Amino acid sequence: MTGWTEDGIARAWRALARQEAAEDWRFVHLTDMGAVSVEAGCHFPLGREALIVSFPGSWPVNPARLPEGKGFDVSCIEGQSVFTGKTAIALVRRPEGPPDIFAIMVVDVLRTLETAANSADRDVMETFLERVREWQAFMARTHRPLSSDAQIGLLGELWMLRLLTDTSLGAGALDCWQGPLRAAQDFHVRGGAIEVKSTVRTGSFLVRINSIEQLDGERAPIFLCAMHFEENTEGISLVDMVSHLRERFGLAGVQRGFEALLMVMGYLDEHAHLYARTLILKDARAFLSEGGMPRLKRGSLPAAIRSAAYVLDIDALGVPSIELPELMKKFGLD
Repeated sequence: MTGWTEDGIARAWRALARQEAAEDWRFVHLTDMGAVSVEAGCHFPLGREALIVSFPGSWPVNPARLPEGKGFDVSCIEGQSVFTGKTAIALVRRPEGPPDIFAIMVVDVLRTLETAANSADRDVMETFLERVREWQAFMARTHRPLSSDAQIGLLGELWMLRLLTDTSLGAGALDCWQGPLRAAQDFHVRGGAIEVKSTVRTGSFLVRINSIEQLDGERAPIFLCAMHFEENTEGISLVDMVSHLRERFGLAGVQRGFEALLMVMGYLDEHAHLYARTLILKDARAFLSEGGMPRLKRGSLPAAIRSAAYVLDIDALGVPSIELPELMKKFGLD
């Protein structure tokens, strides 16, 4: 299941798009995750794309438990023989829901399901519904211009994305950008990860670590990359960086996926005139998250602490750092 992509899901939907006779639904099986079955579907007469997750056992589901919001509907499927003896919950794109965003959401939900199915102490259905609620909240939110901090944060992530595309990964680096999909780290590179923190502020470089898993996850190695920008008329703006990457991913035929991730991050062209500030990268350091690296570690915390966020002072870490070219080499990239 890990290998599924937005393009793969879209191909499955295209194969289902032709309605036969007067059928309401068409399905194709995607995968099983333990006792949970996953299908792609198409709902007629409008041919709306859908993801159907079916759980063993048949029981009434209170509609009030199902998430509500914009962009897609959540409902139970009844009367379909393929789901006999199961409880099938469908995510169905609404006509006004952006197809690219819906495809990204579906892949993210599938990855979340897979993680939950492999964990003995997680309720798969509750995990599924919780993730869907998070996406409904995103779809329903008002898209205001990015704050100054959010602009710098996005510029830092796009800077790293550009560095990765300059390596042997090429346009495949886009698949590494997992931050928009609520992954613990911004980039998943091969078996490891990179978390990017950026600032333009002077003084202490303080960064917020949003979870225990951000610097103490299952991936290895995990690097914390601190980027310090400063304003300079000869620098690059957020709009310039977006334009540059659009061109590169466009030539590779994956611009639609890039555009969808930008939308998830809150970047809209209608606000571009507000993002004209030009910056240069003054300093960039990467810290390996192991050994003496100051951080919260799951294994040393009491079991009663389920989650935590904290602030690190980059200038006070007191551990060795490496520069960006060496960081790429740590992942075997050239």
